[in-house]
Amino acid sequence: MNSTTHLTGIVEWAANGPVLRTDGGGTWELDNTRQVRKFIGSRVEVVGERSGFNGFACDRIWPAGQPRPTAFKLRLEFILAAAFVAYGLYATIGAAISALG
Repeated sequence: MNSTTHLTGIVEWAANGPVLRTDGGGTWELDNTRQVRKFIGSRVEVVGERSGFNGFACDRIWPAGQPRPTAFKLRLEFILAAAFVAYGLYATIGAAISALG
């Protein structure tokens, strides 16, 4: 069962793509994404899950020593409010069209 892991180290380019060389001497193969590639040569903190023997699937990556970036959360209240507004507009336009016809 996978669990979230927090690592710190330097992102480097290896033969198979980006890797994270951790402070403890470990090496983790990272996903070859734009998010990861922009940190090549930088010291970073990474949160994600282990994948296989030395793979690591990044959920979040940011410069080391900076606060963890917050995830965008779409709140249910806003979705429901938008749905009610959209339905109200639909009903109003529908009523106006049927009154004209």
